[in-house]
Amino acid sequence: MSTRKQPHLTWGLLSALVILALTYVSAAFAQTPNVNSPTRVPPVANPCGRFTAGSVIHQPPALFSSNGVLSVRFSYQTTTDSYGRQLFCFMTPDGLENPTLHVNPGDTLNITVTNNTPTNPVGEMREMYNEPNCGDTTQQTQNPAKSNGMTGGSMNIHYHGTNVSPACHSDNVTKTLINSGDTFQYSINFPTDEPPGLYWYHPHVHGLSEAAVQGGGEGALVVDGINNVQPAVAALRQRIIVLRDQPTIQGLTQSAGQTEGGIPQLDLTVNYVPLDTTTQLPIPPPPQLPVTTYTPAVIHMESGEQQFWRVCNCTSDAPLDLQVRFDGVPQTIQVVGIDAVPVNSQDGTQPGHLIRLKHFRLPPAARVEFIVQAPPATVKLAQLVTQFVDSGPLGDDLPTRPLLTIQTVSDDNDEPLADDRVAPFTGLDTSRRRFGGIMSVTPSLTRTVYFDELEDGTAFFINASGCVTAQGAQCAIQPYPLDTKFDNNNPPAIITTQGTVEKWIVQNHARENHELHQHQIHFLVLSQDNFEINGSQQAPGINGQYLDMVEVPYCNAAGPGCPAPFAWPQVQALMDFRGPVAGDFVFHCHILGHEDRGMMAIEHVNPK
Repeated sequence: MSTRKQPHLTWGLLSALVILALTYVSAAFAQTPNVNSPTRVPPVANPCGRFTAGSVIHQPPALFSSNGVLSVRFSYQTTTDSYGRQLFCFMTPDGLENPTLHVNPGDTLNITVTNNTPTNPVGEMREMYNEPNCGDTTQQTQNPAKSNGMTGGSMNIHYHGTNVSPACHSDNVTKTLINSGDTFQYSINFPTDEPPGLYWYHPHVHGLSEAAVQGGGEGALVVDGINNVQPAVAALRQRIIVLRDQPTIQGLTQSAGQTEGGIPQLDLTVNYVPLDTTTQLPIPPPPQLPVTTYTPAVIHMESGEQQFWRVCNCTSDAPLDLQVRFDGVPQTIQVVGIDAVPVNSQDGTQPGHLIRLKHFRLPPAARVEFIVQAPPATVKLAQLVTQFVDSGPLGDDLPTRPLLTIQTVSDDNDEPLADDRVAPFTGLDTSRRRFGGIMSVTPSLTRTVYFDELEDGTAFFINASGCVTAQGAQCAIQPYPLDTKFDNNNPPAIITTQGTVEKWIVQNHARENHELHQHQIHFLVLSQDNFEINGSQQAPGINGQYLDMVEVPYCNAAGPGCPAPFAWPQVQALMDFRGPVAGDFVFHCHILGHEDRGMMAIEHVNPK
């Protein structure tokens, strides 16, 4: 659904001038919202709707900026489905659920959100937010001594992948709480050189992130103008595809990790259409194992058509390995963008060449945008599947599963016209590349960062354990002991300066996969090391590309742990702090069950 409206052309000149003046006044107010006393957004009836298994997927509802501003009002709500699972969603006053937010580079996104979920106790997950706070500082009536404490109903919003400020009322997650019944105003100013592509938004309260995302409380965010950078998509129909996970409903017990064909950790959904995981009784009787089956969603394509699929792995915990298959045969896809940066777009001639692949590894929270060819009439079964992911002996079971069945139709009019085509943005200056030239910059220092955990699953850690300057001198590491769980009041593990480039060596010392996410910035992947000797394969197509998410697979020790000197799997990357972003933000594993249990740290960027 589009919010664009055609002007009324029958008014007289005077009325037109009045309307024009009011438009400018309205835009001015929209860009400077009243963050101190925003108007409450009332709850919406029948929130958090879902679809039945096997349904045809449709575009999520869409909202578009106008005159440089998109202003949105959200009621954050919860309900339970017929199986007793808790659902979460952002609802607009007119009933749109988790709409796709379309902005242009340089735009302002204003969001007023009221937390209309109930207050719940959180037990040991309670954390105090030391002053200064950005969000809720009101006294909690159920526990006045915990005036700045989070509750089980606390929320905030993270604008994932965006290169925007971490200041208060922008993309701030470490000091922002919106407790039950309270209203908060965000005002996000996008840089004029923000890369066009697919981003997303979701709650990010430490200790509660996994439950909120598993409940479906997230949506897509698109910075328009990708057709200016990559003309190959300009005439194509786009499909926004949001992959989510949710608890299984059959009371099944997850198979051991590394079990192809087993019972997965969580069910998957596609634009809220569930895969409908079921388990057949063993025939003949045991010891034969049960068989897990699925009912994939359906997507329509016209015969001979190419479509532009914009896919978000918006799951809480599940790495995916996407592949298009025609009658079981892998097909070539043409990758246009990864993590909201058009591929091969930042250096060299324009447009950057597309990346042709037979599959793409998509960590939790990562996005990939690619061109898909409709199957010919001779194909009996065309599907998008996620292949088996070996996440390690301590990891979750992630078997092969079909996500979408592609059906060809003669005339596909499923979607509103405004949402169907790639939205243009004529003001995009393709000569300005936010991350360009990074290879010509000497890194100011090299850091070693590693993942580790307690093997009983009770605590997870990310450590900034080594630092060497470009001149070979030792520099500061994290100012607290290694293997310290995250706390919002911890000091920064890393302090750097705006305008610099750092080289990070990110290692995995644990016997399950972990995923690095950097808030506020992107990084250039240099290499994936020691993957094969640990039994894993390098992710295809990402070396030399700019990401905000990267997977580091498990170390293949017999256990417990992977003590030194071990050939730990690692990713080497250049972290780009050259943009305008300064302040406190975080880096963490985006398997949210790991992040909630401590695998996150704060970094501080000083202004130049």
